[in-house]
Amino acid sequence: MARILDEDYAYATARIRAMENKLITPQQYERMLDAATAEDVVKMLVEQGYGMGSTDTAQPAVQVSEKLLSDELEKTYALLREILPDPLVVTLFMRRNDYLNAKLILKGMYLGLEEPGVYAGSGTVEPSRLRRMIVDRDLADLPEIFGKAVLECIEAYGRTSDPQMIDFILDRAMYENMEKDAQALGSPYISELVALIHDLANLRVFIRAKLLGRSRDFLAKALLEGSKISRKFCMDLSDKPLDQLFEALRFTALAELANGLSEAFKNGEGISGMEKVLDEHLMRFIRKSRYIAMGVEPVIAWLFYKEAEVRNVRLILTGKINGISNAVIRERLRAYA
Repeated sequence: MARILDEDYAYATARIRAMENKLITPQQYERMLDAATAEDVVKMLVEQGYGMGSTDTAQPAVQVSEKLLSDELEKTYALLREILPDPLVVTLFMRRNDYLNAKLILKGMYLGLEEPGVYAGSGTVEPSRLRRMIVDRDLADLPEIFGKAVLECIEAYGRTSDPQMIDFILDRAMYENMEKDAQALGSPYISELVALIHDLANLRVFIRAKLLGRSRDFLAKALLEGSKISRKFCMDLSDKPLDQLFEALRFTALAELANGLSEAFKNGEGISGMEKVLDEHLMRFIRKSRYIAMGVEPVIAWLFYKEAEVRNVRLILTGKINGISNAVIRERLRAYA
């Protein structure tokens, strides 16, 4: 594959810089929080251009909100596929939804459900087709890593009857797939980003396991082989108090995470507080793109901004539908751009 130069992203970068001005602002989030109902929030989003223009705002929010958000993500990915010189850049990140859907499909099959809940939108394979492929064991059109992982899930569940094995196997395959795609693209930035996502995933698993009292065996199965925060790094700390992780991080490339995680832990912020620290670290890396005049970095940054925006909107809508206080919703929102 010929290496794509930064100049090849000139058009895409220009389009994205214009789109950045349309991201939801903190003031707009406050307006949504102040809205009386979830239906009012849906109307605000439609007025802002969310979705594909087909949302019926007269319907209850619980019926239309998820489709509205899925449509917005699909619109985002469609734009990127249109303007990027190499579609693998966006395919790499869209495949995360394929793996999530595979988890839902496999667990649905083994739990005896007709349909395994709500599928993630904006994957590279339409969910109903992916389901047929898995049911029929016709996996030739999937990436080799993905297809082998699905078969491994089927074998592992048949042997253990443990649905968690599906998560472990598909998570490992997803990150392997992302790393392979990043290498194929030949972009140091994308490789560094994927490695960081990988490392933060291991930290997330380790922190959750420690706070929930999971066994060492669980941890060994759930951890990935990360580039800096490896399985061995975490397993060596598995029998030690959680605050030892923060001290160990000070001697790694992720040293700046140590203080934030330590402070969240000491303040009793729990899993959600420490995951917020991890999310904010990723977005700090992404925000460096604001200093890049031309290249893949601003395009990927906008994708991550849009995904974070949709997650924030989902939090607000879910909170409104379920009567959660504005203070709690506000605490869960993530800053990004």
